[in-house]
Amino acid sequence: MPARSQTTSQSRTPDDEESYLDQPIELDPFEDGGNDDQEATDLVIGEEIDVLGESVGDNEPVELDLGTIVGIDDGESERDADGDTSFEEDPAVGLTVPDALTPDDGSEGLEDGSITVDESKFPTLEKDDGSEGIAAEREISLGIASDEARVPMAAQLWQALHPVTALEYCSALAVSAEAVVAGSSDLLWFRGDASKPLRVAVDGNALSDLVLVGGDQDIALSSTRSGQLFRRARFASQAEQLTRFREHMRAAQGSRPQLSFGGQLGVPHGRVLLRLSEGTLLEVLDAGERFERLEFDGKVLAVARESSTILLGRDRAATLLDLDRNPDGGSPLHGPALAVAQSAEPLLATAGNALALAERGRALLVSPDAGKTFRRVAGSVNTTAIAGARLAGNERFFAAVYRETSDQSDILLIDPSRAEAECIARLEAGEHASSDAIERGEWAKVSALAWHAPSGRLWAVGGFGVVSFGPGTS
Repeated sequence: MPARSQTTSQSRTPDDEESYLDQPIELDPFEDGGNDDQEATDLVIGEEIDVLGESVGDNEPVELDLGTIVGIDDGESERDADGDTSFEEDPAVGLTVPDALTPDDGSEGLEDGSITVDESKFPTLEKDDGSEGIAAEREISLGIASDEARVPMAAQLWQALHPVTALEYCSALAVSAEAVVAGSSDLLWFRGDASKPLRVAVDGNALSDLVLVGGDQDIALSSTRSGQLFRRARFASQAEQLTRFREHMRAAQGSRPQLSFGGQLGVPHGRVLLRLSEGTLLEVLDAGERFERLEFDGKVLAVARESSTILLGRDRAATLLDLDRNPDGGSPLHGPALAVAQSAEPLLATAGNALALAERGRALLVSPDAGKTFRRVAGSVNTTAIAGARLAGNERFFAAVYRETSDQSDILLIDPSRAEAECIARLEAGEHASSDAIERGEWAKVSALAWHAPSGRLWAVGGFGVVSFGPGTS
């Protein structure tokens, strides 16, 4: 910068009006004794301004600091504009340079190389043994998106029957030889082929699960989302709250466990099991009068509703146990089946020797050999409910696959021996859906499925209320 100023001084005469040497004399700020100008002279940036006055009369080159001259011009412009601050000011004028502007030795910089990276940490971050169900094999096998190619439609579609009842969200479903009962905050009790149910009040709270018990299976045990258990006979005057099951809880008495039923449901005198969310399994006796705790070396993760088959977790392992056939043995799970078993809410269903296992919201796995081997069912990503059945002597499974983008559910019929499925029906908003139900969202999402063998119909509950499906005539 000094060299450039010297060249400029030699090429112009002192009389040149455009010379930078003349400008400081005409706008000499030192004639004003104001405090602002006095503060500006405290800055030591280059040569002092007085040098300009001493060098005007000769042709000797003067070394200039252009930053100082610009600072003087800015000061004059500020006074001429009567304090106008609409332009950008030089931050170096009138300020005392803080210590932070002094040369930095780089001790606190980002490029000084003082940060030491322990590269041994990176293999640990990327390594995964799959023990927690998050291995790449799990993602590939179970699917992570709901836009998987749909299962092809069956040649013969099943017809849907919508009962004559108000549209209300139902999350619980139970069947018996004579009845089908759905649960919302009340019980919707269907008898035989009746399309209009009997409404039976429970407690006014949303129900999470229910089962039919008793000699005639006309007593409903209902669990609520708040962890309460009620018993209500079909023609009883009111519901009775049951609390004796809490005597077998491992958790504190004030906790609110999530309750779910399993066992040989829908069969007269079938074994009824009650699972607590903490992993405790109770057997329901005398229509809910008594509860007996079953002891296992581990936690019960899921219970089938077609048999007394349970999913038992021990540390990082999981085993399938049939409490009636082989309570002391079992089939250890591996690979994707183990990943499903370790999920938050695994779904389990049985049909004879076949099993279906699913993680809610992901794909479905089926086993034709009592859990020894599993295969993934293509097109079953985002399964929300499953149920086992025997159709014409063959083991089959039903599954509901929800499509969130279109608010539709495909009802699949699955052959476990081939791990293949066909879509027999589709639930979507139409003439049976009220505008209020659609606005609530997830109208077509299925919460529970149940096969009613006496009528040969598949029942489903969800945001749509209650619907049943039966084979069509064409």
